[in-house]
Amino acid sequence: MESIIRLIIYTILLGINGIMYYFLHSHFYFMLMVIMIVSPFASIIMAFILRKFVQIEISAAINSTGKEYAKQNDRAYFFVKLLNKTPFISLDTVVYMNIKNTFFGTGGNHKMSMPIRMLSENKVEFPIVATLPGIVQVSIEKISIKDLMGFVKFNKKVSAESEITIMPEIIGEYNYDKVSLEQGSLESEESSKKGNDFSDVQEIREYIPGDKLMSIHWKLSAKRDILMVKDRASMSDRQLVVLVELVKNTSAQLNMILTSAYTLVNQIVNDGTTIRLMFWSTERYEYETTRIDYKADLDNAFEKIYYEKTYTDMEEGASHMSSVHPEIKSYLLITSDGNNCLMNIRENG
Repeated sequence: MESIIRLIIYTILLGINGIMYYFLHSHFYFMLMVIMIVSPFASIIMAFILRKFVQIEISAAINSTGKEYAKQNDRAYFFVKLLNKTPFISLDTVVYMNIKNTFFGTGGNHKMSMPIRMLSENKVEFPIVATLPGIVQVSIEKISIKDLMGFVKFNKKVSAESEITIMPEIIGEYNYDKVSLEQGSLESEESSKKGNDFSDVQEIREYIPGDKLMSIHWKLSAKRDILMVKDRASMSDRQLVVLVELVKNTSAQLNMILTSAYTLVNQIVNDGTTIRLMFWSTERYEYETTRIDYKADLDNAFEKIYYEKTYTDMEEGASHMSSVHPEIKSYLLITSDGNNCLMNIRENG
């Protein structure tokens, strides 16, 4: 509609100029009429050429750790870049974006207007604020280029995509029961001192290719002039285990579980305790287990969670624990009944 109105106004102006030339026979009005006739065609041709050669890219901002991570309810950034190798420009190019949280299944569409510059690139910062954790994916499937005079608009199908991982927000501090977790905490600390593994030293043997460097007994290796490693026996029955249920009857329920689990595990790790974070994978029908020593380990574990499928049973993961991991004697279960987040120490078996 806007283009039609613009065309009508332009036609009226062209008609007025023609009348002025007819009565005055002025070279000025003649040249002006020629320019007014030629300009729309030139403008449309330039936009048509731009449609063919313009390219678009999108990328997520990298944080200080080199990761594409952001925090829930904090501002995160994408960069949209239009690249033009032609001498033509467009002052009105619309980028059509689809924004979705692939884990929660939420999202929507967004339009952004930006110009195309001559023989250069135009990079625009596009901010988002994610209210839910997960992987926020921004894809661009179409751009529309309007000619300089605004008469026509050319659409171009494109394919550009980027994503950023949104970590849950820290929602305060929990007064977790240190007495109930004491045994697991002590064993985790002990194993951390003896080589960053959930195990105790059973014997010393020669190094075998594939052994972890953290298991090397450096003092003994120096004395014997050969690499020696500490062979360890498993202590999985005494680990501090946290099981996170990926139950989602509503987005609020799953968000409650993730923010609570992230906050608590981060707090425990900051207190110097190493834990074992677990969640149930319905696709692989097995538990995914990650050792958490540092906050970076926690972020990596949650990034794995975001690629899993959720379920509706609030104790789906817990229901398999005794049969799949009978060696685990107890664990901390984090789930929700839909109204409250539930954290309980469970005896396994």
